[in-house]
Amino acid sequence: MKMLIEQSSVESKGLAVDQAIAHASDTSQEILQAILANAAKAAENRAVGLHVSRLASWDDIAGLEHTWNKLLASSASRTVFLTWEWVQAWWRAFGSTRHLVLLTCRDAGGDLVAIVPLQRTWENIGPRMSGWMLRLVGDGIGGSENLDWIVRRGHEAAAVRAVLDWLEENRSEWDTLELNTVPAHSPVAAALRHELAVRRWCLVVHESSGYFLRLPDNWETCRASLRKNFRSLLARRIRKLQSGFAVQVRRCETLEELPGCLEQLFLLHAKRWQLRGQGGSFALQQKRSFYAEMGKRLLERGWLDFWLLELDGKTVAAEFGFTYDGMYSFLQAGFDPDYWSYGVGRVLRALIMQELIRRGVRVYDFLGGEDDYKRQWNPERSTYLQILCARPISRGALSILLDEAAVRTKKWLRAHIPNKLWSALKQSYLPASNDLPHSEELSI
Repeated sequence: MKMLIEQSSVESKGLAVDQAIAHASDTSQEILQAILANAAKAAENRAVGLHVSRLASWDDIAGLEHTWNKLLASSASRTVFLTWEWVQAWWRAFGSTRHLVLLTCRDAGGDLVAIVPLQRTWENIGPRMSGWMLRLVGDGIGGSENLDWIVRRGHEAAAVRAVLDWLEENRSEWDTLELNTVPAHSPVAAALRHELAVRRWCLVVHESSGYFLRLPDNWETCRASLRKNFRSLLARRIRKLQSGFAVQVRRCETLEELPGCLEQLFLLHAKRWQLRGQGGSFALQQKRSFYAEMGKRLLERGWLDFWLLELDGKTVAAEFGFTYDGMYSFLQAGFDPDYWSYGVGRVLRALIMQELIRRGVRVYDFLGGEDDYKRQWNPERSTYLQILCARPISRGALSILLDEAAVRTKKWLRAHIPNKLWSALKQSYLPASNDLPHSEELSI
């Protein structure tokens, strides 16, 4: 409504402006014409701009359930981690200690153009500084990756401008905005980095890596692409299992099976980590509850790919993933350490790949991290961005710059002083920081 009132006020004063121009000097006339042109242009921009609304509770966004995934399908960020099913399950498991800041962008006709699901938490944002941090829903715990804004293709720049305008207008509610595990090829990320530079916001961008494997049309081609040593090792492991056990690979396909299959995954995962004196990813009940809720929803949609390897009826390995939009994403796994010499985890993965190829799945995504077991499959490298930003000359900007300075100082000292002195200095004098990875881009 405000937009329409402002536009109308410009038009209603057109006659008075024309009269003023007629009696002004040539110089004044040029100035007035320029002012009028700028006002008309601003009114036009507002008319074609996007309207941003904030939804602060999950009850408020219940009406988006039927349009959420449709918008996702029309975006460049199609991933299971941004589906309604995943995001809702994540929020139910982990949202009790967070504030929801979900922004929607609609065009002049009221059509939904963008969804930006953010969470707000009070936390450490820099050396001895606390503040309000905005992150994407799903970030921080639970394994979400490939996070992004959900924007209809071709509207990324407009959505970025509208959301940044909203953030500037509501500056008292946040200090820093951190977007993690954003794919480097994201059109939203490109538009955001450009617009942040134009507005001279404080911006730091870090990169991290992951791996993915393009699946060919048949298993033999996939197997031939592996390094000779690993290919031979894999073949020996499979023969050894087949000669010594009754081997069965099964997929969790019903809701009745799911609880028992999850318990097997939790048990196998914990047994492996207990050898290192750690509890593993599922030590938290919240994490278990999330997998139960999320697994149920993805299974109902036909996206869950949850596999177990049994030897003589005993479950010795499990792999939890999902297939969405032609891509399989590997999220979690576990295996019985007593069967480590049989390579049960590798064997199960090979058998899963064979099934994925048979079904026509195009990509096996290992997601983030550069673990050795991923490199064994001769994958391609993927790149993720961490985008950390704040308004210029703000508390958030100060926290970012101080944190970057602390990280760089630590790295310089670590490289130039003896180990004993470093240990003493670290314990006594060096300020705490978020210990971010090496910065690839820093602007103020």
